[in-house]
Amino acid sequence: MGPGAPAAGRPGAGGANNKMPLIIGGAVGAVVLAVVAVLGFVSPGFFNTRVLDAAAVETGVQQVLAQDYGLEVESVTCPDGQQVVPDAGFECTAVVDGAQVPVPIKITSSDGNYEVGRPA
Repeated sequence: MGPGAPAAGRPGAGGANNKMPLIIGGAVGAVVLAVVAVLGFVSPGFFNTRVLDAAAVETGVQQVLAQDYGLEVESVTCPDGQQVVPDAGFECTAVVDGAQVPVPIKITSSDGNYEVGRPA
């Protein structure tokens, strides 16, 4: 070997350049994670699932049935974990005059607003 040739086992001048792809890959990975976090949790929030508070919906349904429909309502039961999806519907159960009746509910906005239908 000549005097300008690198010795065996000793990295040549290219050793520092071998780390560059790792640094670039790490930076790209960090940017990708940041984008996923923003899209997932902030806007539009793919990882955020909003659910209605069942107790609050039950109270609201009972008030609407009494005030808007003039019904004597003993109790209302609504499902837990109902996701806030505009135009989605589900049913609560009300006890009116001793009988259980289904009450249709329609979610009207992504803010969790809903409308209460007339019991069947």
